[in-house]
Amino acid sequence: MKNLISQLGIGPMSSEIIEAVFRCSQQELKPLMLIASKNQIDWDRGYVNTWNTEEYMVYIRQLREKYPQAKVYICRDHCGPGFKNNDLADVYQTIDSDITNGFDLIHVDFCHWPGNHSQILVESKKAIEYIHKKNSEMMIEIGTDENTGQLSKDISDIEADMDFFSQFKNIVFFVCQTGSLIKEINQAGSFNLDYVKQIKALAGKYNLNIKEHNADYLDDSAIRLRRGIVDAMNIAPQYGVLQTIITLERAFVYGVDVSEWLKLVYQSGRWGKWLLNNNKDNRLLCSVIAGHYNFSTPQYDKIYRQISQHEDLREIIISSAAKNFTLYLNNL
Repeated sequence: MKNLISQLGIGPMSSEIIEAVFRCSQQELKPLMLIASKNQIDWDRGYVNTWNTEEYMVYIRQLREKYPQAKVYICRDHCGPGFKNNDLADVYQTIDSDITNGFDLIHVDFCHWPGNHSQILVESKKAIEYIHKKNSEMMIEIGTDENTGQLSKDISDIEADMDFFSQFKNIVFFVCQTGSLIKEINQAGSFNLDYVKQIKALAGKYNLNIKEHNADYLDDSAIRLRRGIVDAMNIAPQYGVLQTIITLERAFVYGVDVSEWLKLVYQSGRWGKWLLNNNKDNRLLCSVIAGHYNFSTPQYDKIYRQISQHEDLREIIISSAAKNFTLYLNNL
């Protein structure tokens, strides 16, 4: 297998979660990955601290100074059309900015390209060649199937993709469907062990590491089930929910009014794609699901500052997140 740079990728849901990644890496002496989506952080800003890519990397450099023993790879998750908008030029602006600002890995994902699978592969090839022309050492993650919780029906299709991408160097991760799926604030999928074992065997043939996306909300036994089969995992929404719940819990303890912020979060509508068995009438659940999209608002900042008059909210969030990272690291 190719050198496995890290077993765990974490979404940069907030400045607190990002710092938790660095702290955990230093404390556990294990490498981690930060996996920014285009919606979270991008060349023209995202919802995380309203940072653009350059500003994000300023913060990363500060944390590297604070945690000199940490090893954190800076990665781009789902770089392709359809994840933020359908503008191909925007995708290449993201690539340019990521390379300029020193990213370590880019996930090339053209699963939403408006064409057949062969055309998706062609566009993926163009993107990888463009990346390597600008930075021949950039690590690449590939995966051309949208994660819906459903498994590919034909293993031969997956092998064909692996064979296609074997023409490129520095392909370090192959994203595969495992059956995992996040809905609401739960793991709604079901890990298909036999299926993923078959994919793992193919990955060995092509010298690839298997990565599972949507690995949120797993307990220790579910994580151990993947040991030796899934090489790495990505987790993101869970930590936005973690910070939201901690904030609300502490606000209730100290009598801090959260109604204005909860109303704003609900009205954002960004909970819609996550609903499964509940509906929009469960306003509190919807707000917990979508809280992290609204951490950069004045309403959240007001709540945060009021709680922080009583205790160190930032430290509570960082330590809680780092503890959960360790659960994954200890069981993978």
